[in-house]
Amino acid sequence: MATRKFSKATPIYVSVPPKMSIEQTHEVTKKILGLVGCPGCYSGFHFNFIDETEMITAHIDAKGINVGPSF
Repeated sequence: MATRKFSKATPIYVSVPPKMSIEQTHEVTKKILGLVGCPGCYSGFHFNFIDETEMITAHIDAKGINVGPSF
């Protein structure tokens, strides 16, 4: 079941570990499809898998803004 509305017009970026087996890739894909609300197919969604070690994230909370690597 989708937890939010995803647009087919906008790519969905997915941060993944640098090395995954084919089985892990299939499991991640299956879970993503469930999140977007279509567990049986891609239905026009475009996923971009990004190596998590190349991600920079920004977190905003009561302590302020923290910017850095995602790991």
